Amino acid sequence: MGGVYLLGIDAGTTAIKSTLFDLTGHELAGAEQPSSLLAPENSWAESDLGEVWQAVQQTIRRTLAQAAVDPAEVVAVGVTGQGDGSWLIDRQGQPVRPALLWCDGRTAPLVEQLWQEGVGQELFQITGTALNTCNQAVQLRWLLEHEPETLRRTAAVLRAKDWIFFCLTALVRSDSTDASHTYFSVYTQALDERIFSLLGIEPWRAAIPATPPPAANQAPLSAEVARQLGLLPGTPVVAGPFDVAASALGVGAAFPGDACSVLGTAGVHQLMVDRPVLTPADIGYNMCHAPEGVWVRLLPTMTCTQNLQWFAREFYAPEWAAARQRGGNLWEQLEQIARQEPLGAEGVCYHPYLDPAGERAPFLCSAARAQFSGISAYHTRATLLRAVYEGVALSVLDCYETMGVPVTSLRLAGGGARSLLWAQMLADALGAPVVVAEGSEYGARGAVINAAVATGLYASYAEAVAQMVRPARTVAPTPGLRAHYLALLQVYRAEREAMLAVWTKRKTI
Repeated sequence: MGGVYLLGIDAGTTAIKSTLFDLTGHELAGAEQPSSLLAPENSWAESDLGEVWQAVQQTIRRTLAQAAVDPAEVVAVGVTGQGDGSWLIDRQGQPVRPALLWCDGRTAPLVEQLWQEGVGQELFQITGTALNTCNQAVQLRWLLEHEPETLRRTAAVLRAKDWIFFCLTALVRSDSTDASHTYFSVYTQALDERIFSLLGIEPWRAAIPATPPPAANQAPLSAEVARQLGLLPGTPVVAGPFDVAASALGVGAAFPGDACSVLGTAGVHQLMVDRPVLTPADIGYNMCHAPEGVWVRLLPTMTCTQNLQWFAREFYAPEWAAARQRGGNLWEQLEQIARQEPLGAEGVCYHPYLDPAGERAPFLCSAARAQFSGISAYHTRATLLRAVYEGVALSVLDCYETMGVPVTSLRLAGGGARSLLWAQMLADALGAPVVVAEGSEYGARGAVINAAVATGLYASYAEAVAQMVRPARTVAPTPGLRAHYLALLQVYRAEREAMLAVWTKRKTI
């Protein structure tokens, strides 16, 4: 090929991806492999660290083979991955146990207890982040209580991207984007020891690694790993930001005033701000972004595109099988069907709380569950399909309306960004244009943008974003439809609020 290239690695929840970019952000080659996902008990979600690393190696090798580039032309590697969770290694750098993932629900009773005791409220005033089942610190408390032997064997507590970074460089470190919403004070932007005391996890303190900003989280690729992968020893490897912030960066949401929704396994709805935002209290996250001085105020829902995947699997199984057999695109077929159904889904409302761990934004309830309401005998599966699309769009609107800051333009990332129907729904619901960037691997692009700044290929994030991110399309809002979506949101919220006591009661039966 001839040129200068950047390799991006994205260790996601369901898939590991490697993508090769040029300095203008174009995706030149890539490979994907399913991620290790284990469920040893109901509501648990774990990954085998060794299998994840093997998948990373395989996708890197396949990407480089596909691109047929000279190893010397790959000038940096950027690493990102799923946030939260607990990836533990011992003093020899070996996994202690399978990783607890962000979507693991085992800590739900502990989280409820901590909120009842007032600990959750105290922690929000320090961290600006609402305690939930995804939180690494709460997972460490659970391990302390249920697996004390795990603590004795653990030398370092990592996240997904940190594990990959360690495997590539042998350096144990995390970064500020992953650590800030768990262990930082929003006032000092540094680790706050009160967090360890409040949660009773002081014994874990020594295992928490250093957490520099993403641009400073850099180390050379080890010689042995370079030989195995077909890269040059010493190639700079830069880890961070984690996938939420990386996806925002990858679509150009990097500076105060920008808004971005990641429509992936989870739905992550973010506003870039110049200072932490603590209102409304006890909801969502505040975390450091990659650019210095920029914070991300975000409300992350537990599920997003998973709702459509579940519905397609259960209600459109024959069509899914036929699409696989002939190489067709089921998602385009479903969008065409849903487009023919009227706005409001003929009175059917869907709440997309599909995760066994419940919901975390814009409200916190581990007992919350997905549901349809308003069904009558004349409704069809097409009606319900439309309701699923609308339910996900309403969950996005619910989050932004809760944040209370008007969205003037929304950038989309994640697999759901490919959906023209969701883009149009969100534009109509927010009354603002929706911008979809070129390409599809936004998390990996964000990682290589960070790597390009870290290694001096670009002088600033502003310069890197300007050179590496371009809009593929902009979807304009349909005049007058925002009022209809706001009316639907009132019903959506009223039903959800009425169900809170029912969900809680059902959980005890």
